Amino acid sequence: MNPSHPRPLPTPTQPPPQNIFHPQRRKRIRDLLRHIPTFAFRFIRLMSFVFFLLPAFVVFVWHYVTCDRVAVYYGDLCDCRGDDGSYCGSAKKYELGSARDGNEQISKSSNLESKSCRNSRSPILSRHYLDIYGSRTHFPRSSRASPTLNSNVCKSKGRYDTEKKPVIIFLTGGAWIIGYRMWGTLLGRALAPFGILVIVPDYRNFPAVNISQMVNDVDKSIDWVFQHVEEYGGDKEEVVLVGQSAGAHIGGVVVARKVRDWIRMKSVGLGWDIQNCEHSSEELPPLASTYQPFDLRGFISTSAPHNLVTMREVFHRHGLSSSVQRSIFGGAESVERNNDNDGNDEHLFEKWSPYHLVRKCRLDHAEMEKFVQHRNSLPANGVANGNGFAKAPQKKVHDCCCFEFDDKINPDLSNMSLKDIFPRMCVIHGTCDKTVPVKESIEFISLLKEMDIPVVAKFYNGWSHTDPILEAPMRGNHLYHGDIFDLVCLWTLRTQSNEDGAVCEPTEPPKSATVVSFDQSHPKLRSICPNLLVELARICNPF
Repeated sequence: MNPSHPRPLPTPTQPPPQNIFHPQRRKRIRDLLRHIPTFAFRFIRLMSFVFFLLPAFVVFVWHYVTCDRVAVYYGDLCDCRGDDGSYCGSAKKYELGSARDGNEQISKSSNLESKSCRNSRSPILSRHYLDIYGSRTHFPRSSRASPTLNSNVCKSKGRYDTEKKPVIIFLTGGAWIIGYRMWGTLLGRALAPFGILVIVPDYRNFPAVNISQMVNDVDKSIDWVFQHVEEYGGDKEEVVLVGQSAGAHIGGVVVARKVRDWIRMKSVGLGWDIQNCEHSSEELPPLASTYQPFDLRGFISTSAPHNLVTMREVFHRHGLSSSVQRSIFGGAESVERNNDNDGNDEHLFEKWSPYHLVRKCRLDHAEMEKFVQHRNSLPANGVANGNGFAKAPQKKVHDCCCFEFDDKINPDLSNMSLKDIFPRMCVIHGTCDKTVPVKESIEFISLLKEMDIPVVAKFYNGWSHTDPILEAPMRGNHLYHGDIFDLVCLWTLRTQSNEDGAVCEPTEPPKSATVVSFDQSHPKLRSICPNLLVELARICNPF
């Protein structure tokens, strides 16, 4: 190179964009490491709890491995789902054979792979699997006791169909950190013999993701159930959502957000954008699913923290510091926060509280009704423009929303009340729950009743936080499972419609078939752990 012509300096370029999730993940891990002593003490209690219940856990694991269970992949191939609920990559269906058949080979029903996705990973390592219990379980019919809870009976059709099973989607708990789908084994073991299809989806935990991605995972799993459950013998019109602890919290968030999404969808279809309201500003985008909230026959919330604002101090006493809580529920907004005593972040917790989301559903619905009344009072060519309402174009609320407003809006739906939009509700709580005080459920029940939303309340005297899913069924007490069974029977015996769309009253089943009852003498419902060990485990219970 000629020295008289020096090499030109490189033009300054912007540094390549960095992945925002890496610093977030490091921050979450640091928050967890700061509280190792607290976690260590609780871990010792947890190991003692497991030790005393070891005979039951042996049966627990053996049944999980050998029972009528199919593990199905419900996620996308690339597992790249943003906070806005959008997807990238192509979907691929994977199914793990039943362990009882000794077949753990992965069968691929499609070979669609997104080459452009850099974060693609093997579905085997993904948390986007769900367990299906009872897809091949035969239950008694005809001359013997036959379940009619999933009967499709209509006078005009004159037929009695018991082929499809009602479906329960069970969301496990785990403090948003240690949740795993295996915790739903006892529920599947108890209800599958009685003709109910139990589906337990897995979802990612903290610190890998925050609450936003957990909600997206659960929403996607529910959407998968509605689209594919009939392939496994379930009835997509008879789906009941059940959650326990953190799973019930996430389920409550999904239900409330689906209600709000539906109200927004209807408001835009009626010619008004409800996001212009003050209380709807800076809200979360719609969930990326196609089912409606009233497609769920019911939602059973068990031991759930419904109001995260009032639960913050309780979480802190149990080892979740303020910084960890902000990392779980605050997402990207809380990454830069370092002061544990910052009190200006309640809006982060309200955003993910079923209690506050349900209240916002009431505000949204009231604003929409006010708009409808005002619009009906205008002349034929009138436009609401002087009383706080503005005509909005017929468009989607958000780009990732899956609703087509012009096609989905039915004029008859404008008169639906909140109790018609919400699924049927049941709240269950143990009176001796120290992890989530029973006051949480009492206040949530009061809110639902104040909004005229029917709710069934069940309080189990002397039960702890984990009694419904562990200690009680391990000692042969299936009160919780029996109540779920009865609610499924109640919520799925409904009126039917004939081919003309007319509603016909359900008829009694033929005399040769009788309604099966939840028989606690069934071999699968016997005690699997001595009472003494269960009582010692309850003393060591860290939850």
